[in-house]
Amino acid sequence: MKVLVLDTSAFIMGLDPLGLDDETYSVPDVAEELRTQTGPSYRLTLSSSSGKMKIQPPTEDSLREVLEHAKQLGDRLILSKADSSILALAVDLKKSGKTPIIVSDDYAVQNVAEGMGIGYQSLSSLGIRQKYKWTYYCPACFKRYVTGELQHCQVCGTALKRKPFQKEGARMRARV
Repeated sequence: MKVLVLDTSAFIMGLDPLGLDDETYSVPDVAEELRTQTGPSYRLTLSSSSGKMKIQPPTEDSLREVLEHAKQLGDRLILSKADSSILALAVDLKKSGKTPIIVSDDYAVQNVAEGMGIGYQSLSSLGIRQKYKWTYYCPACFKRYVTGELQHCQVCGTALKRKPFQKEGARMRARV
């Protein structure tokens, strides 16, 4: 059974779950991000109150799994709380035997979804074409860091930057 997991960007881009045939899900963190945006917030509230869309928090185990994958790929610091929750909910749904597709225009969400074997679809962009593993480096002293756990260089204190370390073709892109 195919289900859609909707990120904040899906609502901002005008996606209306009431008009979809597929079962849809989102997380409380997305509702919180949309709180100040009238149209997108209205679509989310109407869809969830009608029962067409389920608002469900992810399990802690899946959230830890997502954060570990994001750390390995170098996207952990880039993901918002809602991004991590969306990915973790997709992991929960996948574990329950459903085929989840994350609807998001966020490249970091797509990159982690690709790395975890979860389908994704963007609405306003082409989406990722390659899965990246990122490396972090100090632009002042050139020290490199493998994981994206730090924001500043431990040697000189300069803010770290990131660049692609490893690339491979993306395959999990889906059509909604």
